[in-house]
This record gives sequence, C-alpha cells and structure tokens, in this order.
Amino acid sequence: MTIEYIEPSFFPVIWNTEEERNFTWVWDDVHTPIPNTPLTSSFSSEWSRPRPGDTPPAPSAPSPLPRRRIINGYAYSPRPPKPDSPAQPSVESTIERLSGARKKWDTELLPKLQKNLEKLQNIDLQFTAASQLLEMLELFVDTHREHWQIHMQAVGPIFQSTGVLSSLYGQLTASDNPVAPYELLQGFHNKSLETDHALQSLANEALDNPRVFEIISGAKDIDSMITELTDSPSSSNYMASVDRFLDSYGFRSSSLDLSIKTWREDPSFVFLTIKSLLNSTDSRGNTTQNLAAKREASIADLTKTLDVNDSNYDLFFVLLKICQDIWPIREDHAFYIEQATGAQMRRMALTCGEALTVAGLISHTEDIFYLELDEIRVALKTLGTSEPPASYKSNITSRQESREHFLTVTPPQYLGHPPTKELLGEKMETTKFIPHYVESVEDPSAANILRGVGASAGTYRGIARVVLTTDDFAKVRPGDILVCKSTTPPWTPIFATIGALVTDAGGILSHGAIVAREYSLPAVMATKQATSRIADGAILLVDGTTGVVHIEN
Repeated sequence: MTIEYIEPSFFPVIWNTEEERNFTWVWDDVHTPIPNTPLTSSFSSEWSRPRPGDTPPAPSAPSPLPRRRIINGYAYSPRPPKPDSPAQPSVESTIERLSGARKKWDTELLPKLQKNLEKLQNIDLQFTAASQLLEMLELFVDTHREHWQIHMQAVGPIFQSTGVLSSLYGQLTASDNPVAPYELLQGFHNKSLETDHALQSLANEALDNPRVFEIISGAKDIDSMITELTDSPSSSNYMASVDRFLDSYGFRSSSLDLSIKTWREDPSFVFLTIKSLLNSTDSRGNTTQNLAAKREASIADLTKTLDVNDSNYDLFFVLLKICQDIWPIREDHAFYIEQATGAQMRRMALTCGEALTVAGLISHTEDIFYLELDEIRVALKTLGTSEPPASYKSNITSRQESREHFLTVTPPQYLGHPPTKELLGEKMETTKFIPHYVESVEDPSAANILRGVGASAGTYRGIARVVLTTDDFAKVRPGDILVCKSTTPPWTPIFATIGALVTDAGGILSHGAIVAREYSLPAVMATKQATSRIADGAILLVDGTTGVVHIEN
C-alpha cells in the first residue's frame, strides 16, 4: 500500500532518514505558536545532544526516538506510525513511585536550580575578555542543559500522577467531566500567582498615591507614562517599588523566544498590567482563598459520596495528596527554567552578539539570534586570530526573511506518516496538554461558531482582543476576551483583568487552561483557528463548559 506522506509544498521539510519520515510528527503549537529564531531553536535542542565524553550507545542498540525537531522554526514531536497504548500503572505503584516527588523537588532539584542561577547571575559578562567568551558560553550552555534535564524530572511525576488520578476519579464517580479532577488541585500557591500578587500590590500602592494614579490612569501610551513617572518627584518611592519588583521578577519575558526582551529590559508589560488592574472593576483579590475553600468543600463532599468499601477509596485520597503537593511545580519549574534560565541565556547571547558586532561578523547585536549555537562557537574560537570566519551577514538576512515568511504560515498539524486512528483517539495525559486532534473545529452550517476544548467552566460575553505579538497587549482592556495562539506563564498577570480566554492551541492541562481555572475565567482551548477567524473587536459568547465560541458580529 502506498503511503500518502504529509509533506506540503508550502512547508518544506528535509528528512534525515526514512525511519524519521515514517514517524507522525505532531506540531507543538503550545510552545511554538510562532516560529522560533535559529538560536532559540539551537538552545532548545542542545540539551539532548551527546556531550564529548558521553558513553556512546552500543552498536546493537536501536536508534533512540528523537524528542523533537524544529522545522521551519516550529517544534514537532514524533510518534511511531502505530503507537502502542502503554498499560495504565496501578494506583499502588504510582503512589510508591511518586510519594517522594515533592521532597525531591524541595531538597534536590529546586536548590540546584537556585544555586546555578545565582552563579550565573553573579558573573559580570561586561568584563569577560573576548578570549574567554567561548569558555563562558559553554558554562551557560552546560547549565541550560542541566536545567532542562531537571525539567524532565520535575514535570514527569506531575503527568504520571494526575493521569492515574484522573482515571481513578472517573471510575469512582462515573463523572464524564474531564476537568473535574483537576479542580481538586486548585488554589495552591505557585510562583506565577506570586508574581500576580506582587503586581496587584504595585497597583494598590498606585491607588494610595494620587499623583502616581493620575499619571498611570491618564497616560496615552506606556512610553510617556514611564517617562512621566520617572521625572515626577512624587513618584520616586513608587518607581523604587517597581525596581524592587523587577529585581525579583524582571527576568520574565512575554515570549519563550530568547530574542524577546525581558521585563527588566522593557517593563512595558508590567506597566500595562498595573494600568489594567487600576481600571478593572472586577476584583479577584481573594481568588486563591475562594478556590481553596471550593476545593476543600469538593473533597469533603467526595469523602461522603464515594463508596468507602471500594478498594480504591483510601488510595484515591492518598494519591490526591501527592498530586496536590506536586501540582504547583507546574508553574514553579517554568519560573526557574524557561524564564530565569532563559534570561541568563539571552544575556550570554547578547554578550556574544556585541563581540561579533565589534569584529564585523554581524551588523547588530540582536542579529546573534539568527545564528545557530555551533556557528557562534566557531566565531568565538577564531576571534582575535589572523583568519576570522567569513561574515554571517548574508546568512542572517536570509534567515530573517525566512522567519518573516513563516510567521505568515499556519504549519500543518502533522508531518510525515499520516496519524493513525489509534493516535487520533489517544487519551494519554500529555494529550490534555497538547491535543493531537480536536474534532469538528469547523462547522460549515454555523459560520459564526468555533469549537474547541472546554477547559474552564462558565459563560462570558464580551469584546474580543486578538493578541498575536507582545505589542498587542496594549489594546487589551479590563473585561475583554483574550484571543491568542497560546499563553505562557509570564502572561498570568493579564488573567486578573480579562473576562475569558480563547486560544488556537492547548488542552485542559495547558498553561492557559490551568490559570483560567485559577481565576474562574471561562476558557476554550484548541480551536485551531480563533486568531484567524475572530476579528479584533468582535463580540463573542464564550462557553467554557461545552467548548463552543459564538461569534456574534
């Protein structure tokens, strides 16, 4: 039988092997809703590459399945043509295996992250000689590699435990609500909510200072707001508070791509959020406490309604406690790895960019993001020698043009071998994070209806604000419906002011869905086409229970 491989001409791909072509490659539209820059792609794949001195695999060992590939800037994960459904682990074995996961995070993984980050932060790259830059780069790369290995150790237990919890919940309650078991994990402190609370404190402080409130609420644009706050003597204490906030949280960025400035470099998002909080009439200051109370009430109800004679009754509550203990690590690990570590990698990259600009190899410092890591290594190795490498300027221009092109392209959901029925129907825990397939996203008989995954219950009617880039945040007003490709943890503060969320990507376990539930916002994920079908300013009715979005005009 001839296989009709998915290889569209508008999205060219070069397969390394025929075996690779025979995988079904699934677009990770949660992490790469837009194409990464080449350097970001290099860093994201570097941690899984063999290092010099690593023990090579035995000749008879099967080729390892690559974790992902970056194709035209977009991340794809491979699945074999006929995936075997793994046997569901027993509740007992899950409890035994993961009972120490929180302790491992607290006593081993988190301290390691914090120690490494402190080491990198204390390195003054301004005084690093050009001849030492390569050695310094490798130190940063090795740290990045180690942190992404920690990432796998931190995230794995979460998916493993909640997968069993979700299955067991369905058995014990006969519930067909896929979100219900995860509502038992809400209302716990995490680093994203901590950042939100710190921003709310800045908004409260602005309310207490008439001059600061006047400047922020009356500013026509963020640049003039920051300038006026900086120049006003009445705002000096307030700006000192903002600086303290940025000292703690300023390494965050509104994008996972290293080319995007951090909040410390460009605090526009911070001031936009403060202004939105000041203008918001919907106070959710006690959301965490309310969710905790609702969670405990639901658990108390389960203790009374579940069959105490069921052999899994006690095991369910033991497993639930494990899940609750490790659930906040979902946000916390991203705070330290994707964000804090990413900021250090950006700092190192810009230092290399300055050196290569001085050497005439690139035109601008930020052009460094259009080089690959191995190219930077070669360039740094020859700095100061009599035969430096040829200029990278033409390659950079070509790559910038290519990325601009693929920014306008919607990648295919699959590449390579067509997805099997088994893959499309797969119900693994990770598919709740990045769904392989969402049925009936387009209904020809209802042109004004979008269907996706109902990820946070409730309905809300409001104005759509389509956010495609970080520049679009400026148009989001309190009560608007945020329409975007996907969200990242640094976007969390904006959830305090919006009325609902609609995304192209993600599932009930993606970041946007989790935070929407924490803020009791109706959310529909994985519509695949919200940003292309919904016009900015349209009136929407969002039903986060059924996963349906009505476009009213």
